[in-house]
Amino acid sequence: MFVILNISDSDKHWREWILEYSKRLGKAVVIENIKPIKNWTQAQIIEKETDLILERLEKKYKDWNKILLSKEWKNYSTEDLWKFLWKQKNVFIIWWPYWTNENKLINFGIKRISFGKITLPHWLAKLVLLEQIYRIGSINSGKKYHY
Repeated sequence: MFVILNISDSDKHWREWILEYSKRLGKAVVIENIKPIKNWTQAQIIEKETDLILERLEKKYKDWNKILLSKEWKNYSTEDLWKFLWKQKNVFIIWWPYWTNENKLINFGIKRISFGKITLPHWLAKLVLLEQIYRIGSINSGKKYHY
């Protein structure tokens, strides 16, 4: 089971593709959007959004494998990601433009993974993550994941 916890107000640029992967993955993936906080200072937004994430994790995903997408961490091949994630309940965190308080999240036991040292908009990171989850499912079912 995979959950994508995302601070976002819209996926309008890639809605079709996100819906396509969501349909392919069915009940294996749930996407939960948290509305971004506005009208505060950047520092306040970071703290408030981090607290929202932590509250949601504590309430719904306490015993899950919690993973923050971060450009400053370990890269995984698709096969290694499969080994790291398979047979676990995983919740991924994708933040909105101001980042999060990573220290607070790491102290909560959240792991980090990276898709490289590039910065991706949240909707594109979500699409890449969905595609990788799709490939992980293909590997697990014994299918080729390169066509």
